[in-house]
Amino acid sequence: MTFDLSGVEPNSDIEILFKAVGFVVVQWGCAEQTLDLIVSMVFPLVGPSKRFSKPPHFLKGKTEFLREQFENYSDLNQFNAESKTLLQRFEVAGNRRNDLVHGAITAFLLEDGVFKFSKIDIRKEDGHVLRTVLLDDSEWASFRKELLNLGMEGGRFAQKVWDVLNSKYVGVM
Repeated sequence: MTFDLSGVEPNSDIEILFKAVGFVVVQWGCAEQTLDLIVSMVFPLVGPSKRFSKPPHFLKGKTEFLREQFENYSDLNQFNAESKTLLQRFEVAGNRRNDLVHGAITAFLLEDGVFKFSKIDIRKEDGHVLRTVLLDDSEWASFRKELLNLGMEGGRFAQKVWDVLNSKYVGVM
């Protein structure tokens, strides 16, 4: 399949940027889906609570819900330490992903090896705050690797949770 981008020169800065942001979108979707799988396994077992009347849909809710369950639900407690580390990594990567996906590119050419975005944050105390987000070569390699690792490690972790829960609740899941 060819996917031509009208007006975009092959191997240009803008094509590099489009590929990078596209990679983030695709890999993040794969990685975050592993959290969805875990939530879909855990929520039916623990049921609704005051804080979570239904399964959470956004990253912050997913990580908060799963932290709470791995810490407090006896059948999941064996995963508590591992889940804390993994969920923290998801939050950090999720924030970076949001900056790139929800930010607006401010220059379509690399400037000193950096792509610049503007991102408007909405803060209760300050209202709308504009900030600059940078995407540069030095951090891109590690972020790309982290996204790939989160997908793989999230999948392995989901499988471990499934194996334990499925062995205990055969026929329920």
